[in-house]
Amino acid sequence: MTAGIWTDEVRVRSYDVTPQGTASVLTLADYFQEAAGRHAAELGVSMTDLRADGQAWVLAFMHMQVERLPHQNESLRIETWPSGLESASAHREFVFHDEEGTVLAGGTSRWFVFDVDRRRPVRPPRVLADIEGPDRPGPIDQDLDALSAPAHTDREQTFTARYHDLDLNRHVNNVRYLEWALETLPAAVLDERRCLGFAVQFEAETRLGDPVRASAEQIEDGGTLRVRHRLAHAESDQTLALVRTTWL
Repeated sequence: MTAGIWTDEVRVRSYDVTPQGTASVLTLADYFQEAAGRHAAELGVSMTDLRADGQAWVLAFMHMQVERLPHQNESLRIETWPSGLESASAHREFVFHDEEGTVLAGGTSRWFVFDVDRRRPVRPPRVLADIEGPDRPGPIDQDLDALSAPAHTDREQTFTARYHDLDLNRHVNNVRYLEWALETLPAAVLDERRCLGFAVQFEAETRLGDPVRASAEQIEDGGTLRVRHRLAHAESDQTLALVRTTWL
């Protein structure tokens, strides 16, 4: 089966906007995952389809580069498409366009199929191997190299996983990890700098009530701020996710 390019239209709502007057990278990540889910349903491999077999999708890696963040009431077009299997992971690309067709952001992602009872990745269903993605290059380089943990800690904050942080798998939603990472940064960075993108690598699941310690190392590089983030279980110190963000 050949999979085409899935297109969604979305308008930036007032509750998606930050004090800067634009949507954040968190919002774009949410928009992408929603579009990816609708495309998966069209292809017969939605979360609902997998859960019938005791399985679920789990995001393992996402990398997004941002040209411009959209403003309130701006209409966006999201394009996403599968780009093949590699070992046990499924790859998916995505691009955001504004109303004039200009690219606002783009990225790549890697997903695993997860056994809900055994809480571990499993071989993807056969139907995934039969899906052939469109002949279209990815919007960014496939930056799937392992991320590095902070060499030292400049900022640190602790969170507790709440009920409304959970997704259908009953573990913390993917975007919440990224939110916790950004929350470690000083308000001056969030107010005065522009996020050029992020990469997030998920290592372990987080459940209701778990304490999460978010740490960050800030590296100034010729006017660009590069930040390495680590999210860890605050009691066991198990790494939950590694994040890299870049700011101008």
